[in-house]
Amino acid sequence: MAGIADQLQLLGLEETLRQARAGGLTPSRRRKLEQQVETTHELLANLPAPDDLSFLHSGMCQTCLPHRRPADNRAIWRRHSGRFTLIVTPGLIDNSAVETRSRQPTEAETKAMYVGVPFGPKARLILIQLQTEGVKSRIVSLGPSLVAFMRSLGFPATGGERGTLAPFREQCLRIGTASFKLQWSDGDRLVVSDTKIVEGMELWGLKGEEGWSGTIELSTKFYEQLREHAVPLDKRAIAKLSHNSLGLDLYTLMAYRLPRLREPIHLRWAHLAAQFGAGDSLKELARRIRDTLPQVLDVYPWAKVDVLPSGLTLHHSKPVIPGKTMVNGFTLIESEPGPESGTSLRQPRHG
Repeated sequence: MAGIADQLQLLGLEETLRQARAGGLTPSRRRKLEQQVETTHELLANLPAPDDLSFLHSGMCQTCLPHRRPADNRAIWRRHSGRFTLIVTPGLIDNSAVETRSRQPTEAETKAMYVGVPFGPKARLILIQLQTEGVKSRIVSLGPSLVAFMRSLGFPATGGERGTLAPFREQCLRIGTASFKLQWSDGDRLVVSDTKIVEGMELWGLKGEEGWSGTIELSTKFYEQLREHAVPLDKRAIAKLSHNSLGLDLYTLMAYRLPRLREPIHLRWAHLAAQFGAGDSLKELARRIRDTLPQVLDVYPWAKVDVLPSGLTLHHSKPVIPGKTMVNGFTLIESEPGPESGTSLRQPRHG
């Protein structure tokens, strides 16, 4: 599939920019295209700096959260990929008046207690940020670090009813209270891991443009799994896909799968629907993936993906982050290909 990366490699930066400006586009569309060209050139020309490293658990690279707000906060979310299944159960918070808590809640009060499963691009960005900080420490700050993260991805930190802070805070609550069940099969053997990503959470109120104060403590089990199965991502690429749920899903899938492939693999639209679909027909999902894939390939220039009438064919490709990269005093070590392979963080040996 031809894209900006192909043009840059064939024509160089200046000629690719000249052609982008000569396309008869509106000024805003032309500027957006110029930014895409410059970003892809940056990714091709320069290795990521330490601050550009992000991480996501390999299991979460294989499936996805809802793209849109579920109609019912009590609904359980399930997605399937090969031998791997993700089940997300919404958590509960009691926001009722204190004087009513001595009796059993009514049906309406019980319904109102469900927070709902996390959804949309903001939930994905928060999970990436939590796990990026989580490879360093189980205790993750949700104060200035999250606001700075939002701003670095192009989200202004604004309060108020229509501001950006409240939706991010809502997704933090959904992530913090939800239960993530990771299930996979190996022949006749069924393995189920009921994983609570967050063990403890403290959130204080919104404070204008400074966001909110608070911390999230990752569960010991998830923290240990994360350090063995963390998939490195490029924050510069995430920033360009930060408003696109499907784009983030495809990018994280490819960042996980492509470097580990020993031979090409064909994913049919039906398989991709079980993995990424959000109630779309196969025809609609195929259209959405075809429309989104060029943006993903522009920020993963080394990805080798063929679009066929029946689905996508993935080929072995260079990783988004080169191996042996150092992060917080640890070295990224690529695991052998497998259903739960990822990137271990190993302390350097001395002597």
